[in-house]
Formats: sequence, structure tokens, C-alpha cells
Amino acid sequence: MKEFQLFSEVQIQQWIEDLKKMITHLLTTDFFIEKKMLLTEEQVADILGVSKRTMRTYRSKKKFHHIKLEGSIYYLHFFLLFDLIMLSLESGR
Repeated sequence: MKEFQLFSEVQIQQWIEDLKKMITHLLTTDFFIEKKMLLTEEQVADILGVSKRTMRTYRSKKKFHHIKLEGSIYYLHFFLLFDLIMLSLESGR
């Protein structure tokens, strides 16, 4: 399994800003899950630069929150950003 790579401080700060915007949006509007908020496992694997098999391993180790709909795995963008930030912090960032 490919080891999880740390991300740059700039990338982490961008994710934090994105999360703040999402939280503000969620607090000021009705919450609806839109299709653009869901990422497929393939999309997340591409973002992380890992294989689909590595994603399954990460999922089994509960590194990323996910949902299963009609037999497919999806990642909610909000939780993916949160998980990436937490993993980076746990790794000493």
C-alpha cells in the first residue's frame, strides 16, 4: 500500500478556507446534498494519486468517511476535506 503523502501548508490552508465557506453555506441555507458534492472513489484516488485498491485499504482502515449508494462508494466533499486535514495534522503538520 502506498503511504499517505503529506500535503503542503498552502494546500491545507486552502482546504480549511473551503471548509469554512461550506460551513457558512450550510448554516445559512437549507441543507441539500447536490451531485457536485459527491466524489466517486475514482475521483478521490486521482486527487490523492493512489490506486482504487489503495482507496479500498484506506476505507477499511477508516481513514476517510464514505457512503455507499446503490453499490457504489461516494465521498462527500466536505468530509473528504476534513479527513485530509485531520490526517495531515496527525502526521505532524
